[in-house]
Amino acid sequence: MTSRYRFSAAMLLLGFAFLLYGCGNSSKSTTPPSNQPMDITSGTWTIAISPSGGGSNWSMTTTFTTFNCSNTNIALGPSWTIPGPLSATVCLSGSNLKSKTSGSPTPQGLIFGVEANPVPANGTTTMAQNTAYFANLDSSNNSDAYDLTGTFTAASKSVSGTYTCDTNSATCSGQTGTFSGTMN
Repeated sequence: MTSRYRFSAAMLLLGFAFLLYGCGNSSKSTTPPSNQPMDITSGTWTIAISPSGGGSNWSMTTTFTTFNCSNTNIALGPSWTIPGPLSATVCLSGSNLKSKTSGSPTPQGLIFGVEANPVPANGTTTMAQNTAYFANLDSSNNSDAYDLTGTFTAASKSVSGTYTCDTNSATCSGQTGTFSGTMN
């Protein structure tokens, strides 16, 4: 083979290698975010609360931090303590809780026990039973706690579920509703 043909063959192979490299990299950069795992603690969440028996819908913002699920007394805001340990793989506490709706209850505490964080790509993680709670202060300065059940979904970066007044709460007896939220 002459040097001219060797040079042409080498240039053809080099061009083919660049083509393969470029195609491989471009497909990686266009992978939709929904195909990625979702770390619940990596963003700010907006969560909407919708009471079932009437009452006003309202929303809040929060960020999440992890805590040790084996803790024996878990603060749920200033008025409530949840006995631990929680039977969950990962435990999360809402921090920087702020109401977004004027005249709505003041959020005091939010905790979740979940099966996994990060949530697997295109997957979900469920709140473990008896490990998810929310507390708020109403307009009459009564602090109530609610039991939560729900699911975090990676593809939509969302959470949704239901809540029920905790049996230890004096003023929210029988109250139920739904909640939903998205990570910003």
